Amino acid sequence: MTGISFCIATAKNEKDYTFSLLKSLEDNTKLSNHEIVIFIDSDNQNTYEALLEYKKDKDNIIVHRNNTGFPIGSQRNVSIMFDKASKDVVIYLQSDMVVCPDFDKHFLIALDNNKNRVISAARIEPPLHPASPEKIVKDFGLNPKDFKYKEFCKFTKDLQKEKRPLMDGHFAPFGCFKSTYFNVMGGFDTQFRCSREDSDFIIRLKAAGLETFQTWDASVYHYTCVSSRGTNWYKKDSEAEIKNQWQGYADREELKRFIRKWGYFGHEYRPKYDVNLFVDINTAPNLGLLSSIEPYFNKIIVNEEAVSDALINLANFDSYYYANKRWGYTEEHWNNIRSKFMGPYFKDRILFSNDFDTSKYDVSVISDMYSLGKNHEDKANQDFITNSNTILGSLLNNEIYKGKYTIGNFEIYVNNLEDINKLHLNNKQYLFNTSEFSFK
Repeated sequence: MTGISFCIATAKNEKDYTFSLLKSLEDNTKLSNHEIVIFIDSDNQNTYEALLEYKKDKDNIIVHRNNTGFPIGSQRNVSIMFDKASKDVVIYLQSDMVVCPDFDKHFLIALDNNKNRVISAARIEPPLHPASPEKIVKDFGLNPKDFKYKEFCKFTKDLQKEKRPLMDGHFAPFGCFKSTYFNVMGGFDTQFRCSREDSDFIIRLKAAGLETFQTWDASVYHYTCVSSRGTNWYKKDSEAEIKNQWQGYADREELKRFIRKWGYFGHEYRPKYDVNLFVDINTAPNLGLLSSIEPYFNKIIVNEEAVSDALINLANFDSYYYANKRWGYTEEHWNNIRSKFMGPYFKDRILFSNDFDTSKYDVSVISDMYSLGKNHEDKANQDFITNSNTILGSLLNNEIYKGKYTIGNFEIYVNNLEDINKLHLNNKQYLFNTSEFSFK
């Protein structure tokens, strides 16, 4: 059997979950053929010491504890674990998962020794989220203490007998050849800190021409959201609600990051063009409105320096404040490590200029504060803001597309339409130095 590196990310309050996962790997895989790589991102239960004790008589387990006092997030620790893995095949597992019988065997069957393939394991989850086609909703427990292990194993063995075909899709847990992850996919984009990194990842791996399949035969029980929202996120108490509020605000900003990068939200690749908006501040500036528009354009240029400064400050606050609160980062810690995370850099996106030169950009869009404020709800304005790349792309059907256009309250000057989203497909840009992380 091909050797697999099972890479497990864990954090505070997840000790019991981690050992529950380890038990399932012992029971349900030929573990002597494989390796376990564990990254402890934060720890309040002496998980590190317990794992060192657990691995004393096992030479195929390596462990790293993040000692910074601040979690670094899955966008980084997945790449760190995969880099340290010694096997050709790597599988990312979250600590709040339990693997089914013969998990390794069925995963490798689905992978089919194909370096052009990325395989996700099917998720079986308790009824905490709505049902969806790619998962099975069935309650085997909400935590390791109450988990119905034998019932889960029997259920998944029966599921394997159904011989369900592979289906298209990608979600954690996933695995592939290590070389595919680094040479083709390049890892996760570290600008996403709380969510949307998987959506970004899906676009890039599909654009790379990789096959993305989910197997029903290699499945996991997923307690859900333990790693992202905490062990008791589903409870209706004030502590859980407060955590969920922080996560909700952080998720909103992650969506903005995604739109800034790709020009839309989705899981399929679409072209994006160099579209830049000039706003004449001819009345009292609505910073909230300008802030909501900003992600949809490559640059937003205003003719009031005080307004551009205020927009930059607001964008910086929104972009980092909620994620830092979600992860418990102090301002001092964030200032020390922010350079290790990719963009966005708002001083390059929000500019001041009194002279807007339409010949300078591929696509220039001109409007004014009064018109934007008064007619913001107009369908023509809304459609252009959120779908400008699709609208502009349709011009390529014309033999001559360059020229001036008017949509709603926007004057649009088109000089060139070149897809700049292709720049995001150079996956080497997502790699970072993992040498500072040493595993025992």
